[in-house]
Amino acid sequence: MSKNGKVISFINMKGGVGKTTLCREVGLYLTEYYEKPDHSKLNVLLIDIDPQANLTQSLLDKFGKNITSYKEDGSVAYKCSVDNIFKQDMVGMERKHVIINLTENLDLMPGELETIFLQRQTTTSTPNKLMDYIIDEKLRNEYDYIFLDCPPTYSVYTEMSFYTSDYYFVPAVPDAYSVLGVDLLERVVRDIVHNQRNTIFKDFQPKNLGLIWTGVNLTRRPRQKEYMDGMEVSEVVIENNIHVFDSIFYESNKLATAPFEKTIIDREDTNLDEMMTKICDEIIQRIEVIESEDSMEESTTA
Repeated sequence: MSKNGKVISFINMKGGVGKTTLCREVGLYLTEYYEKPDHSKLNVLLIDIDPQANLTQSLLDKFGKNITSYKEDGSVAYKCSVDNIFKQDMVGMERKHVIINLTENLDLMPGELETIFLQRQTTTSTPNKLMDYIIDEKLRNEYDYIFLDCPPTYSVYTEMSFYTSDYYFVPAVPDAYSVLGVDLLERVVRDIVHNQRNTIFKDFQPKNLGLIWTGVNLTRRPRQKEYMDGMEVSEVVIENNIHVFDSIFYESNKLATAPFEKTIIDREDTNLDEMMTKICDEIIQRIEVIESEDSMEESTTA
């Protein structure tokens, strides 16, 4: 059965906003609790293009996986990594060199620290490599969602994510710098789209899925409500028509104190379960709304 997988970048120009955690947990939750109309589970691919590779480290630890495969003599056969799609010497490269299976319906395109050197090796075709790989391998036909965990910098990785994505999703912590981070991201988007206006983005450009508040604790940090209300009416949000999510990714003591391989989703914690359900529901609903608006616009201009 053919799919039309949605590619979504989790991104902010400000670090420490829970971007990686949110990307990981939404991916896990969708594969575990959500179904398609035929009652089969959703298939999700997580792609780690943040050179820090925290998404990769946490998932490999959680599922007891290793991205390095060895020959019988103990030498390295290959290392599964997103970095392989940028190499020129990967003759005979197979899917196993790029994507590792974590569960029945959750896969990972691992990042690694070596990918940080990609910035020095960039050519004019480098930002297109990930997009080309997804197209060549027909990954949209295999996955319902493809999530990209992006670094909080304007770099070749940022360009790569926007060339590839249908949507970008903006986690933000309610503090004095939130507006600045969101404003900078929108400027980056405009710059990338403008520079590529006559090529990749001629007939397409990624849509802002919305902004979601993360790390919220209104009991311990009452000023957060002021920042959240202020963002709702800020020029950045209004001028860029940014949707602010009703659902919130609350601060979790369990997450802050858990070992690296643990995830925020505690199946016996009804509050966390309800939080993740609201977030995933709203993501799906937002995509439906945007696609409906696009469809109406196309029929109007036809």
